[in-house]
Order: sequence, then structure tokens, then C-alpha cells
Amino acid sequence: MIYYNADKNGGFMKNIIFLVMISILLISCSSLKSITKEPEVTFDSVKITNLNFTSADFIFKYKVNNPNNVSLNIEQFKYDLFVENDLFLSGVSPAPISVGKNTSSFVDIPVTVVYKNLFDLFSNIYRLDTANYKLATEFTLKLPVFGKKVFPLEHKGTFPVLKLPEVALKEVKTTAINLLAGTATIEFAVDIINKNTFAISPDSFTFELFINKAQWLNGLLKDIGELAPNKSTTVKIPVTINVAKVGKDLFDNIFSGSGIFDVSLKGNMAMRTAYPGIGSTNIPFSIEKSSAVKK
Repeated sequence: MIYYNADKNGGFMKNIIFLVMISILLISCSSLKSITKEPEVTFDSVKITNLNFTSADFIFKYKVNNPNNVSLNIEQFKYDLFVENDLFLSGVSPAPISVGKNTSSFVDIPVTVVYKNLFDLFSNIYRLDTANYKLATEFTLKLPVFGKKVFPLEHKGTFPVLKLPEVALKEVKTTAINLLAGTATIEFAVDIINKNTFAISPDSFTFELFINKAQWLNGLLKDIGELAPNKSTTVKIPVTINVAKVGKDLFDNIFSGSGIFDVSLKGNMAMRTAYPGIGSTNIPFSIEKSSAVKK
């Protein structure tokens, strides 16, 4: 027969619990000795790494200082980018980051502002030359014994708002007609609109011209001239056609100045600008418009 001594076994369990509590206390005391100072998270710098007419790439750099004798983990950082006081985009770090004992680590937060997305969300920003921003960040650090601690920071600044040059069909008109030869010269006037505060210098203007879905011409224009800030520059493209090429009905409509034509102009503009950080760049364009030919 087996006898159960409740008092004896109960005392044994109490001793086990006591030893566990002493161990936890010793570990806690050791960790407390290691964590003597609170870590610091500070903003260090911001740099525009790439700038063009479609987007701006930023690197926001933060410094995490760990003055203790134990390594710490940045569990995550998250950020919210506000543009002109409106939330534009948010992000979260993909994985924890370790910060060694008695050292400092730098954390880079890359942020890309796509101008089209910005204008789609906040159309009023298109009228600005520079925009105010605020980057609100939260770094969550895991500290031994104390658990998680959140370090909130804010950084404010401005960035340039660049606008793509716009290409628009201004008018189509006949400048010469030769009935005996069955030819006509049509001039396509195209406006290139620079809505920026700095000049743009086009190097070349390559294009394909379609009328009623049939290709009439492809070519290359040079020596367009400087596009002045906040101004429109008109480029003229003369095209000589004949009856054999376009057909009698279409030629008669051009000659009489009647009828509406589907005009499509597609191409690419290579250009330069003296704006800091922007060198040579290519701007594709595409215009589709129904237009009458003026006499």
C-alpha cells in the first residue's frame, strides 16, 4: 500500500516554485544591470537619391544608439508620409533589426513619391512648385525585462513638384494646294507646354503621325528652341500629301476644308534641363484628337 504525504509533497512544490522565482529574479537583476540607460532614436538626415519628371526617391536616415551591455532588437519601424497635411503613403519594416551592445546603428527608410499618384490623390498640389511634407515614424524596440518601447519621431521638409511637359495638338490647316499636281501641304501645329519654373531644352522630337488610323508620316524634329518656364511653345510639322496616297475622297475633303479627321501623334521628346539633379531625360507622348482641317 502506498501512502501519500500531502504536507511533504506540498512543501516540495513550494521549494520548486521558490527556486524558479529566485532564478527569474537573478536573471532580471542581471538584465537590469545590463540595461542602465534608455536607448535613443534620432533623425539623422534625408537625401534625394533620384529625381526626374515622374518621381522623387528619398532616403531618410535614423540613428539608433544603444548605450547598454546587451544587444537590442528593433522589432519594427513604421512610417506615414504626409504631403501638405494629407496622408499620402505608409510603410512598415520587413524584418527586425539588431543593434549591438554599446554601439549605434543607422536605419535607412527609402520612400518614393510618384508624381502621378500624388496628383491623382491631391489635384491641388499640381499648382505648387514645392510641397511640404512630414514623415511620422515609430520605432519599436524590444528591451529585456522591460518589454517593448515605442519611440515616435517626426521630420518635416519640402520637396520639388516637377511636371511633365504637355504636348497638345493646337490646329491643323492647309498651307498650299496644287490641283494640277494633285498635292496639298498640311501643317500640324503642336503646343509643347512647360509648366515648371525652370527652362527645358529639347534635343530632339521624334514622332509618328496617323490620320484616320493610317500612318502619314514619321520623322525627327531638332532645333525646337528652349521651352521657357510656364510658357507654351508651338512646333509646326508640315506634311505634303497627294491624291494617290490618301485617296480622292479624303483629298477633296482637305481641299474643301470640310470633314473631321482622327489625328494621332505619338513619339518621344529627348530633353535637358539645368535643374539640380536632373540630366538628360526622355518623355514619351501620345495625342489622339478629332480635328477639322482649316484652310
